[in-house]
Amino acid sequence: MKIIIKSVLSLFAIFIMLPSFAGGVGYIDYQKVFENYQYAKTAMREIQTKETEIKKYLDAKEAEFDKLETPIQKKKFQATVQAEMKTKEAAFNDFREKREEAVYQRIHAVSEKIRLEKGLDAILDARSVFSGGVDITDTLIKTLNSGSAAK
Repeated sequence: MKIIIKSVLSLFAIFIMLPSFAGGVGYIDYQKVFENYQYAKTAMREIQTKETEIKKYLDAKEAEFDKLETPIQKKKFQATVQAEMKTKEAAFNDFREKREEAVYQRIHAVSEKIRLEKGLDAILDARSVFSGGVDITDTLIKTLNSGSAAK
């Protein structure tokens, strides 16, 4: 009987102490981080530059197309340009995905470091937090921009 009472009391003590072990939830405003993180801003400029290059390429090809005289020339030209565009778009999409993933990975690595330092259980997007939690957005931005971010 003593063993049962000790077991019940031990379980009761554990359940009472559980909330003290909880570290809480942190949250970040990802959009604010993205807008204020220098590496992310550089990545976005690079993506926009590549996008502008593709638009200039299309404009130049349109000008060339307008100079062609016969329907056969135009049809052959269109086929060539479509093939080139398909290649350019695939390369652009690959480039954009890699840059966006690199930004995300850096943000994730630093947010995980902050989560562990602050003893938080999880970090959520600020849009999913209705009430409570700890905002680590500014700490994250400062850490990312300080150069101590995972590279």
